[in-house]
Amino acid sequence: MTVAIPHYKHRQYLQVVLETVLSQDCDSFELLVSDDCSPDDSAAVIPDMLLASGRPFRYYTQPSNLGYDGNVRFCLAAAQGRYVLLLGNDDALAGPDIVRRLIDLLSDLGNPAVAFVNFSDYETGAVVARAQRTQLLGAGPETALRYFRSFSFVAGLIYDREYARQHETDRWDQSIYYQIYLAGRIIASGNSLAAIALTAVRKDVRVAGDHVFNYAVKWANAPWSFQSRHTGMDSVIRVTADAILPFVPAGMQSATLRQIINQILTITYPYWLMEYRRVANWSFAVGIARSMWPGRLLAEYTILHPADRLRIWFRYVIVTVGGLFIPASLFHRIKERLAGMLRQRQQNPTPAAPIIRDKHT
Repeated sequence: MTVAIPHYKHRQYLQVVLETVLSQDCDSFELLVSDDCSPDDSAAVIPDMLLASGRPFRYYTQPSNLGYDGNVRFCLAAAQGRYVLLLGNDDALAGPDIVRRLIDLLSDLGNPAVAFVNFSDYETGAVVARAQRTQLLGAGPETALRYFRSFSFVAGLIYDREYARQHETDRWDQSIYYQIYLAGRIIASGNSLAAIALTAVRKDVRVAGDHVFNYAVKWANAPWSFQSRHTGMDSVIRVTADAILPFVPAGMQSATLRQIINQILTITYPYWLMEYRRVANWSFAVGIARSMWPGRLLAEYTILHPADRLRIWFRYVIVTVGGLFIPASLFHRIKERLAGMLRQRQQNPTPAAPIIRDKHT
């Protein structure tokens, strides 16, 4: 296995992450760090830290900035292990036995092409259980359509290196969602996906009580403005459609695209409306609604049938009204319960999807 970290600045957080990787209780992995022209002292500090550990490693300093997507692609291409476990440079491993347990579980699952694990908040310990059980989830376009949202958070995603190389493309550089495209394309083309119910990652490392600058800090108490606010949800739709639709019969492509868009409108979109109402203000949420206006959002999708367009419009109107006017306090009280219910329904096991028990627990 390769533990790969696409890195850009925030050296002090990366050091904490690396300590958790270097403390693993097995030697069946390599460590790879790709420094994407960090403007801080990463290249002066991190290689010495890795040398002192005595662990095998490779530290790449990119000659020019690749951007997030390009750096993820570089990590997947440069890896030498069969599997590549991606980590963010502020997302640590949750314990010293994580790599060993993942290697065993991947073998028990019959070596799937793609897998995802659970993660917790570094400070609070609250777990996001995107994997409800350790099990195979399937393969093909329907599986990719069902699970593409599970790949929005990059840390804890696991790719079979050879499949990642087969489907590599620079088409989605600057999208910041290359990992969703790649997982969707690998799965849609007929390769298996697995969920691993192991909390393997601690998200958002804290150093001296602080974490990496994020959206909540950036937009806290933003001034009132109704300008359109781009959040990347349209990019998720684009990369997912490109990943899945080539493997869907022509007569089903409009319905499949509608299902991709409706997943975003039903689950992702209302969450961000409510979250930005909390972080910023109500006008900011209106700006998000403007950015998702179907007249603009659907203009590039000529394959959509009129009936599917109408159904998307209807969903957008209903969800927007609810997202802007339902009391935000109510939503934030029940959001974790709702998320758990959705994941439980999504991952109900079938006779064809045996559950694997982790022998280390």
